[in-house]
Amino acid sequence: MTLGDLGDLGDFLGGIGVIVTLVYLAIQIRTNTQTVRAASLEAVVNSHSQFLDRLASDAEVCRIWYSGLWAGAELTAEEGQRLLTLLFSAVRRWESAFYNVRTGTVEHSSWIGLHREYTSVFASAGAAARWPLIRLTLSREFLPFAEEAIQEHQRGDRPSPVTQAE
Repeated sequence: MTLGDLGDLGDFLGGIGVIVTLVYLAIQIRTNTQTVRAASLEAVVNSHSQFLDRLASDAEVCRIWYSGLWAGAELTAEEGQRLLTLLFSAVRRWESAFYNVRTGTVEHSSWIGLHREYTSVFASAGAAARWPLIRLTLSREFLPFAEEAIQEHQRGDRPSPVTQAE
């Protein structure tokens, strides 16, 4: 075996090493992507669950939420402010989930139910009355999407869930 043959063998083994390294990196990237998606979904779900837990654990807050949104009840000024604060909190959760879906960190199928729930809340009479204040805080990307979804819900159409392509 000549020195040239050994050089060729070294090049061949080096090429195999590069291929093995690339396969290993592809597997690691896929695993990391799956981990990021799972963590993002868990964060979205936990945030929403904490909000619902807060409603369920405080009878007064729950009464303000449901009667202020759907029952057409007259709220005191303080109750109206509490409802507005809850709506600001809810819209931030909706907007966060929207961006997670747009960036692909939350699967579209995981988003649909949450999106419909938020759309129902913001299409209610109580939220609609407060929407002029809420909409001022939303991003340029999310505002048209939210308003279209709310209008579709109010017309009786199913809201169009965001897709990754948007």
